[in-house]
Amino acid sequence: MLRTDTVHIWRIDLDTATAAAGALLRTALSEPERDRAAGIDDPVLRARFEAARGAARRILGRYLSRPPDLIGWRTGRWGKPHLAGHEDALRFSLSHCGPLALLAVTGSRDVGVDLERPVPGRNVLALSRRYFTADESALVAGAAETDRDGVFLALWTRKEACTKAAGTRLLGHGLRLPVAGPPHSRGPLRVHDPAGRLPGCWSVRDVPAPPGHRAAVALAGTAPAYLTIRQWEPQ
Repeated sequence: MLRTDTVHIWRIDLDTATAAAGALLRTALSEPERDRAAGIDDPVLRARFEAARGAARRILGRYLSRPPDLIGWRTGRWGKPHLAGHEDALRFSLSHCGPLALLAVTGSRDVGVDLERPVPGRNVLALSRRYFTADESALVAGAAETDRDGVFLALWTRKEACTKAAGTRLLGHGLRLPVAGPPHSRGPLRVHDPAGRLPGCWSVRDVPAPPGHRAAVALAGTAPAYLTIRQWEPQ
């Protein structure tokens, strides 16, 4: 099992996983997951959902020494996942964006991970003015045009990671969470909501992501944690 000061972040190439072990990954799914996959009309999106859930179950199964299809994967009101019967031993968060997924796994400490890429045609200036703090909106507006999407997504993923860790909603609870931090800071950000919309305090870090993407991970509290990035390979 993992300690609360250790976080493993698994990178999963969903299309590669599907091509190499799609049938095997589908066998790892629970019956509700198979039903959900069957309801996805787009075959590419369906295969990526199956690969993300199947790979995550296989990874979690190794930590728990349990068959992946027998893991009690449950979700809260806003989609936060937990392992039924193992909450005191292991916690995790899963995010997938296009052909990529990130799975963050740690000990008994709330965790959230988010992975995003730019959306063509999205007006990040208008969105940041509407939803972000004034300081954050100014950061987006002040960025060079070629960097603006990246600045916006860096802030967005940090907010999303915190709301995932807290098990609540980004819209209404997390978008106004101040996550800019001091300029050129290399350590984790200590994040809390002065307005109290998102309770608790969070340690937030940017996570290395493929070109054009941004990712972040959030952990409950301010205790230090050591991140390890791992690439999952179908077996």
